[in-house]
Amino acid sequence: MVQHQDRRSATSGLRKTGLGPDALIQRDEDGAVLVSMPFAGIRTVRLNVEMAGPSSQVVCHVTDEDGQEMVFGSMSWVRPGAWELQADTFRSLLIALHQALTPWRDSIRFVEGPKAGFMLAMFALGGVTGAVCLAGFAWLFLWQENAAGLFLLAGVFAGGWLMRLFWPRAPKPYDPDRYALATPLTAPEAPQPEAG
Repeated sequence: MVQHQDRRSATSGLRKTGLGPDALIQRDEDGAVLVSMPFAGIRTVRLNVEMAGPSSQVVCHVTDEDGQEMVFGSMSWVRPGAWELQADTFRSLLIALHQALTPWRDSIRFVEGPKAGFMLAMFALGGVTGAVCLAGFAWLFLWQENAAGLFLLAGVFAGGWLMRLFWPRAPKPYDPDRYALATPLTAPEAPQPEAG
């Protein structure tokens, strides 16, 4: 059975995600079932790149017909700023999940990209940052004639860059066969001792 474990944040416990005979199941570190999603009830599989400390990770969000969501990622939180790579078991679970969902693929949305709410929030943050820095630049540099106002231009450009990066757009669909037909990573075989 394919099983993947990760910790999403400092406040969440260890989660063990795996496939049962007819469901995607997530358990806590003691083995108690937290979420069980029958394959036939899954409606959305969303892949997204999210921050994990100083680097980034691939995260899979699975949603069922009742709106229940299960999340697992390619990295596991260890301590503030430190994440542990779990890419091998993440990839194996992702491939096995897509293979298991093949009979229901016509009723499932396979998409990649961040959720609309997150994109809007980041877009708005960029807009507010840019506007505040632009107002500060105008007040300090143009009205007060203080050269320190020039430093606020960096905030204007950073806000504009954030707005461009998170410009609201629809998620892109992807072909589930990209994963369903992939081969899982296997560990290299240990060299055999030479007879002699």
